[in-house]
Amino acid sequence: MISAPVDTAPRAAQLLREATHAAHRAVESLPMQQELSAGTLDRAGYATTLQRHHGLLARWERDQSAWLSSLPAQGWTYRPRVPALQQDLAQLGASLDPVLAAPLLADSAATRWGMLYVVEGSLLGGQVIARQLRQHQPVLSGALAYFDLGSADPSLWRHFQQCLDTVLTDGDARQAAVEGAVAMFGQFHRHLSQETVQ
Repeated sequence: MISAPVDTAPRAAQLLREATHAAHRAVESLPMQQELSAGTLDRAGYATTLQRHHGLLARWERDQSAWLSSLPAQGWTYRPRVPALQQDLAQLGASLDPVLAAPLLADSAATRWGMLYVVEGSLLGGQVIARQLRQHQPVLSGALAYFDLGSADPSLWRHFQQCLDTVLTDGDARQAAVEGAVAMFGQFHRHLSQETVQ
């Protein structure tokens, strides 16, 4: 009896996770990010963090709006982050970030999927951050709409990984996705490491 060949290629999400490990760690090692993850960021620092996320994601969602709107046909529905960020900043009485991030070049759908991998994956960490802030900074519990976005349906991340396998079907597409993900992590690193936000 001849056994069927075993597909040893890693799943798209696994490949992206491994290929972007260093870029991901660079973001997590930022002082602001470490304080956020530990739940020790004060109100002003938290507002600054939200402003920086807004500056990055407002630009990205605007630039990619047509593509993001097309995703339901491919099995995924993107939930905009900007409204939740605006809600949280309003709750804190803070202004929006006037400095939008520089545009990211996305020359293919696969590159965009790599960028989206970073944005969607951040919801996992966001749930941890929301729990930490509720525990250590309860005064901020009314301004967690953004970091709580992933709590509504924990199964969405698994579904997103399945979408990645469906759309990133060959080596070229997966390499383009890796490049997009690394670029997006770099964008987060640049925007979150700014010294000041006016």
